[in-house]
Amino acid sequence: MQLPNIIKSGTDIDLSAEALAKADEIEVFNPDKVKSLTETPVGIEGMKVDRKLFEKAREELQNDSEVKSAVENEQWEKAVQIMRDKYEDKPQLFLNLEKIRKSENLDRRLSWREFLERAFGLIDVFKSKDEKLEEECEKFILIYKPESKYVPHIKNYLKAYVSNEYFRNEINNKRFPREFAGFTMAEYKELNGFRETVPTYVKDYVPVNVYMR
Repeated sequence: MQLPNIIKSGTDIDLSAEALAKADEIEVFNPDKVKSLTETPVGIEGMKVDRKLFEKAREELQNDSEVKSAVENEQWEKAVQIMRDKYEDKPQLFLNLEKIRKSENLDRRLSWREFLERAFGLIDVFKSKDEKLEEECEKFILIYKPESKYVPHIKNYLKAYVSNEYFRNEINNKRFPREFAGFTMAEYKELNGFRETVPTYVKDYVPVNVYMR
């Protein structure tokens, strides 16, 4: 069967629906310029530009006499305010906590104080959410010294209360969550007086926003 002539003149091609409907086959002579597509996964260290973000920020801050003085004198609110005024989303660094969190592959939010502590060598790394929660549990146990039989339930309760907004709101409203896989009603019943102690401790000492994404 002879194909209809759909070429009008020169390189002009009639691509109307009527012409295409009559054609059984069209041969295109322009080669596909995309030979292949290669995906390069970004590893746990992140892209090179992200890995350098913290080092660049640390160098800048350590050379800032105002920030350095406030940190050395443990004037944390002052240090954070100076740093944010000078560097947060400013052209020198375009620094913000979300960018830092992503560059460090963290599963939680950061605080500016944490960032300054690491920038000035007071902590070595940013801890993961679970590491921070374990730290909070150890602090609680050190302060209240519960009997060993309560410790596993306290730890599960505190972790759920700190890290899950839905769970926290239900407990604050004197309700036990109807559906929550991380902590059971049986464990809740085993807490005795610690049912109230844990929320009070968290309210007074734990920055719950740090444990969110």
